[in-house]
Amino acid sequence: MAFAEQTIAEFLDDVAARAVTPSGGAVAAVGGACGAALCEMVCIHTIEKDDGDVESELSTVRTELETRRERLLELADEDSAAVDELQAAFAASTDEERAELIDERSRRAADVPLDIAEACLDVLDHSKIVTAKGNQNALADAGTGAFLAHAALKAAVFTVRSNLGLIEDPTVVAAIEERVAEIDERGDEALTQVRSNIEKSA
Repeated sequence: MAFAEQTIAEFLDDVAARAVTPSGGAVAAVGGACGAALCEMVCIHTIEKDDGDVESELSTVRTELETRRERLLELADEDSAAVDELQAAFAASTDEERAELIDERSRRAADVPLDIAEACLDVLDHSKIVTAKGNQNALADAGTGAFLAHAALKAAVFTVRSNLGLIEDPTVVAAIEERVAEIDERGDEALTQVRSNIEKSA
């Protein structure tokens, strides 16, 4: 069953179980999706009360946030599958097969949380607009959405980096590290802008 089809309680029960998955990457993805949903909600409240340029802009932002939310839920499933496949590689029967599988599946175990981090960065970028132009009565919700997306981004970045030690090709590792560093920096910059938007509205 896809995580999107579970109740919140069922998902959390699965997380708080002995099974390896769902683990950090999947939980980060769900957290990022929650952040996107909160920002979507603020867009809706703003659109209902505005009939000008803000309505048009936030209608587009809302659609983008919905797309990211749905994608993050898909990535939660993909992350769990990648972790399960990596665990299976560790249990491979022969040393030669095991080494090859671990390298191959470690790349996947790094690629998926990298996608999660990128999706969370998109949510954060959109949250800059929502916190600047959204309904001020819902500013706390937009801010909370941004904070959740930022935390999820940080968690996904940490997950990526924790899997790099298993990848043998230094060129691949360097490329991933470069992309991760960029996402991490841009995420911090986006959160700084969000905080500034919130402070201006206080």
